[in-house]
Amino acid sequence: MNRIFASLCLIAALRAAASAAGPSASGDKILVRVNGVPIRQSEVVERLLKRYGAQSVDEMIDETLLRQAAKKAAVAPEEKEVERRLAKLQEQFGSRELFISQLEQAGSSLAKVKEDLSEEIVRERLVAKEQGIAVGDDEVKKAFEANKDKLGTPEAVHLRHILAADETQAKALVAKIKGGADFKALARESSLAASGKAAGGDYGFVAKGMLPAEIEGIAFAMKPGDIKIVPGPRGSHILQVLEARAAKPASFAEVKDDLRDMLVAEKIKKAAPEYLAGLRRKADIKTDDSVPAAIKKSVKP
Repeated sequence: MNRIFASLCLIAALRAAASAAGPSASGDKILVRVNGVPIRQSEVVERLLKRYGAQSVDEMIDETLLRQAAKKAAVAPEEKEVERRLAKLQEQFGSRELFISQLEQAGSSLAKVKEDLSEEIVRERLVAKEQGIAVGDDEVKKAFEANKDKLGTPEAVHLRHILAADETQAKALVAKIKGGADFKALARESSLAASGKAAGGDYGFVAKGMLPAEIEGIAFAMKPGDIKIVPGPRGSHILQVLEARAAKPASFAEVKDDLRDMLVAEKIKKAAPEYLAGLRRKADIKTDDSVPAAIKKSVKP
């Protein structure tokens, strides 16, 4: 999963815990009580800072230096590129509804992800510009020939799913669906699976290897329009296949842009540490006397 999304939970937790922190004990919220014993907001913030503070401060220093350097170099993101990357990220979740739901559960939003993507693009373009990074057509073609077996589109099905409590409930729900009831509405109302509440049970296109073993073989044997009930350890699965997509060999014309991006990203990843080290050497970075030793130790020029 994209590293931006993977960091959202931590960022959200730090912000949520720190946002309402007060300078006095009276402003220190009680978040939960365990047999009457309170766990206060200040305790959570303190633990998060001890566990992640040094790393977070170090990353934020780098981000600040890169923003300053990008502004000086007049490097800016293009909205078209932001939207392209957002679409690629969304594809990993099958549907837009599920994607947005997962963002909300992580304490983020579509606007925040777009903001993070914009910064990511700026950082990449800055390092590429300052370090003279480029990828030629010959490099792209060579990478395609070496990896074309992995670059094709796998077999996939557009799947909808409801997890019912038992076979009796599953049969009742299937009868409603066949009678014209809205699948998504039933999934949101009745499904025991998180995807039911998040996206009305719509998984979008799912490739082989992505589904639980108990339903994958059956799902890929179904034809578009089929509805089946499959027993499982947590209840009865209701599966509906909307569309089937055959595996497709990789086409150079279709993957060349993504492949070029991947090669550029690899070069940027290798060049970034040296570039950042140069920015730090030139920067005036100071810590406050009250900063914890662990964090102060991580702040290196």
